[in-house]
Amino acid sequence: MSETQADLRETHIVGADTDEQMVGKQACPALGFYRIQLTGISKALPPFRFVRVRPSMSQILVCLSGCGSVLIDGQWTPCTRGMAYVTPPDCLHAYHAESAWEICWITYNEDPPGQPMVAVKRPTLLEIDPYPLAASIEGLYREYIGAAEQAVMQQWTQLIHIHAQRIVGPVHMERRLQQLWERVNADIAAPWTNERLAAKIGISSEQLRRLCQHYLGRSPMKHVTLLRMRRAITLLASEYYTIEEISERVGYENPFAFSTAFKRLMGISPSQYRRQLHQ
Repeated sequence: MSETQADLRETHIVGADTDEQMVGKQACPALGFYRIQLTGISKALPPFRFVRVRPSMSQILVCLSGCGSVLIDGQWTPCTRGMAYVTPPDCLHAYHAESAWEICWITYNEDPPGQPMVAVKRPTLLEIDPYPLAASIEGLYREYIGAAEQAVMQQWTQLIHIHAQRIVGPVHMERRLQQLWERVNADIAAPWTNERLAAKIGISSEQLRRLCQHYLGRSPMKHVTLLRMRRAITLLASEYYTIEEISERVGYENPFAFSTAFKRLMGISPSQYRRQLHQ
């Protein structure tokens, strides 16, 4: 370990001169569907500095303007406009502002451990177009401090997820899984089982379980449930469908089973979620 790394200690300093605009999953429950804990934009000034020795979370930090320093392979490295500092869980990472440094960022919940949301093994610097992600985060923040309609915030969250995964998602995700989830999404109400899912792509149930655990960090049927709940929150944004109709459209035989599954993921019932959307 280099002397630089050996001297680092857990540090979380924002500083009085740093302006931050943040949205968390408590204010926007849709973030939780994508394992996003917190997202925001920081206009950082010294003494802005973070060191996480063994973080349980992963992070994407994108420079919009200015220059900061990030730790890469034990060395402080400049992070300038159009660069993304991508850090997985359980790996030391650190960054700080030496002057004005505008960044946008996302932190992901990696507990319980599964397939990390960022497809890197160690802190990495990437060259990217920073503006699609930054614009989506800013859009979510403006909605949050304004009308705060959950249906609109949900759409911004989906854009954030899309642009983040274009930066860090698994480039070579198993094509068979992609095809399978496309089929499931096209017929989300079907009575899916592990055996039926596996048969769709010509493999055994055990092979499918291993693939899903490797690429997604969850079982096949848990992923089906997640896809169903994502469809449900879209339908809940419309007052056209009753809870019973939504439960049928996403594959549940009765509203009680649907409500139980929804509350397990979201922490609130579908009717409560709908009320929040239209407050």
